[in-house]
Amino acid sequence: MRLGGENLNPAYVDCVKELLRLNFCIGIIGGKPRHSLYFVGYQDDFLLYLDPHYCQPCVDTTQENFPLESFHCTFPRKTAFSKMDPSCTIGFYARDRGEFEQLCSELTQVLNSAAVKEKYPMFSVVEGCSQAYGFEEHVSQQTSQAQRCAKRDRAKKPTVEEFVVL
Repeated sequence: MRLGGENLNPAYVDCVKELLRLNFCIGIIGGKPRHSLYFVGYQDDFLLYLDPHYCQPCVDTTQENFPLESFHCTFPRKTAFSKMDPSCTIGFYARDRGEFEQLCSELTQVLNSAAVKEKYPMFSVVEGCSQAYGFEEHVSQQTSQAQRCAKRDRAKKPTVEEFVVL
């Protein structure tokens, strides 16, 4: 999603903080301009992040008592919200349908809360499918492929219902 023009619109900061507080939130893929980062939380007006470009030594986890240094930072890395690139992806994870429904409920509460002062929410959670929202032409082009996939998927019985929302 895009949370501003050239810079992050400060009106979205409180909402981003509330979303990061949700147990279902797995972080934000984003960064600073021309530098990708993975935001995992916040403290005051700073985002806490992991840098996927930071190289660590390879660890052989099959060995007993393997070294843990590669899995920890010596200090938390942080950047000001004002330096965050406005183009980002917020990730959520729900293990099953019940958690997915709880996630939708919590997202609706956050997006409509008084703490979020923005008149226009960052996104909306609605029940239905794309066909109900005017995407018929796009969907009709892929109907035969989707029907083939549905038949194939019905033959397989999934052992878990996982929902990953990005």
